[in-house]
Amino acid sequence: MNHRFETASGDFSVLVSENFLKINDGREVHKWKVAPVEAVLDREPFGGEILFEDGHRLTYLQVKSELFLHFQGETWSFRRKEREVAFTHSTSPEIKSPMPGKIIQLFAEIGKTFAQGETILILEAMKMENAIKAPFACSVKEILHRVGEIVQQDESIVILDKIKT
Repeated sequence: MNHRFETASGDFSVLVSENFLKINDGREVHKWKVAPVEAVLDREPFGGEILFEDGHRLTYLQVKSELFLHFQGETWSFRRKEREVAFTHSTSPEIKSPMPGKIIQLFAEIGKTFAQGETILILEAMKMENAIKAPFACSVKEILHRVGEIVQQDESIVILDKIKT
């Protein structure tokens, strides 16, 4: 599983696989060999422990977009970073799904206005949260799907009216 996080000191990614843990902080890549990782991922909150070859344990707990880590007597908390998907060159009034996924947040309401680049919805695909942004200044004309629904690639989710400036 690959996760992206934002902290006060910058963004970083954490890749957890069956036999290693890799952290990239933008300056260095740290990699540790670990015992096989087991976790229950189909319900929240979920968590577990990662046992390193040297005997140290990393305990983790994820609650929605927050991740808590405990290692060698210290505890940290992080917020998952959304991947941003913007259609900056699009002139289409339709917001379509860039990939198959599940709508987990919908900020759109009929008549609500958005500036170019504002987040209209969050789509979860392949365990990543993707922020779908307004391609231009607009208002919401029609909502075709609701939170919790699965959408296919190129399926229309929201219809917009361009705001003339």
